[in-house]
Amino acid sequence: MANSTYTGRGETVVVIDSGWSPTWETASHVVYQHDYADNDADARNPNADTHGALVTSTILSQAPDLGIIALKVMPDSTTTASGSAIEQALQWVVAHASDYNIVGVNLSLAGGSATSEITTILSDELAGLAAKRVLVSAAAGNAGQNGTATDVSYFAADHNTICVSASGGDGTMPGWAQRNPGITDLCADGTDIRLTDLAGRTLMGNGSSFAAPAVTAAVALAQQEAVALRGSALTQDEFLSLAHQTGTPIAGTGYTDLNTQALLTKIGQLYGTTAPGTGAPATTSAAILVNAKGTAAAGVNAHFTLLVDGHAVGGATVGTAAKNYAFTATVSADSAHKVQVQYDNDGFAGGQDRNLLVNSVSVNGHSYAATDAAVTYDKGALDGRDVVKGQSGMWWSGTLVVAADKSLFGAHPTAQAQVAELQASDLLGHAVSANAASHGTAEVTTAWMPETLPAFEDAAHGLHAWYDAHDLAHGVAA
Repeated sequence: MANSTYTGRGETVVVIDSGWSPTWETASHVVYQHDYADNDADARNPNADTHGALVTSTILSQAPDLGIIALKVMPDSTTTASGSAIEQALQWVVAHASDYNIVGVNLSLAGGSATSEITTILSDELAGLAAKRVLVSAAAGNAGQNGTATDVSYFAADHNTICVSASGGDGTMPGWAQRNPGITDLCADGTDIRLTDLAGRTLMGNGSSFAAPAVTAAVALAQQEAVALRGSALTQDEFLSLAHQTGTPIAGTGYTDLNTQALLTKIGQLYGTTAPGTGAPATTSAAILVNAKGTAAAGVNAHFTLLVDGHAVGGATVGTAAKNYAFTATVSADSAHKVQVQYDNDGFAGGQDRNLLVNSVSVNGHSYAATDAAVTYDKGALDGRDVVKGQSGMWWSGTLVVAADKSLFGAHPTAQAQVAELQASDLLGHAVSANAASHGTAEVTTAWMPETLPAFEDAAHGLHAWYDAHDLAHGVAA
């Protein structure tokens, strides 16, 4: 259950399922929707109590201020989906995770039988999301055969998903709950889950379809707290380690039940700095100026995305003359942060080489040259590999990383004044010539959108999904 500080506000999770229903969710929660089964922009299902709506309601009951992206992969008249539809949905999430601040994906789908980790046509997309610290919760399934089965759904058996088995919520596991000691990552209550629609009508649901959303909600709350307190989201391994440390052992099974409140308390103990008298994390503003220029290829200029601790703040397309590009971010106070300039459209065309050159990065008035000792260059993917000392010429797609000292992020007037000056001049996200900044003149940068990733069909397993009969809501109450 969310506490008063962390409710998911400003974050988004994706529900890949049978669609949503205005019976259960208000339209204000749905920030984007698409129907991959019928190939249109309306992901509502005419069945008022459709499975996807109940799953979504379960998430919102625990993280009420989350935004929801509903990606429908099942035709209205069926409870099955093709693997290609699910893959297209995941490809969209990979491409747009930063655009919508997506922190989690819920897959309450069943399909196939795996007794060890496997690779499917979805593995590329799932690995891409894990790299972005977007955590995917997948239901293990409900064909447990009175506890004798040791298999889980294909979706839950990928290394880059959190495999969620259903528990009874009381230290037990129901016989129908699929589980595997080598695959199940976490358990959550999936028994007699009470859900109330917007009209006050209550349904009861059973199944791992309702256990996975509890983990999805916990992911959202944990990531909100982690970003606020330490400035970066948790990796899947970090999340699971903390969830195991704070969870409740299910006696005699070796499995662990999720305890969301204990998880949030642990994160607060590890990383917490609070504003006096509020119980809320202390934050401060960071004014960031990137001085850069570039060379074009095929008429397309170099583009970079600015990140702080791995989270996108904004981006800009540079010209051939060096200019300052201004951004602002809210970060945890009195902590060091990494300011990252990610060159993301390197190319060569028509004999022309597209390049980005970064001269300096200024953080709250302190300027770091690209060759400063606190600056490194991570070639290729932002993964901590192929890291060399900082340099101005970013000849390969890669990321210039500034290890900004904690002294720059105190909750003091200097940082706030820097941001206020940029806001007053309307310079945020725009290019500013070095001698014009003081006069408040700005050149608006060209808009840029990431390209959708291509499909991959090279994995070992095809997929066909459905939602299990156990997952359907039952027991309508007044």
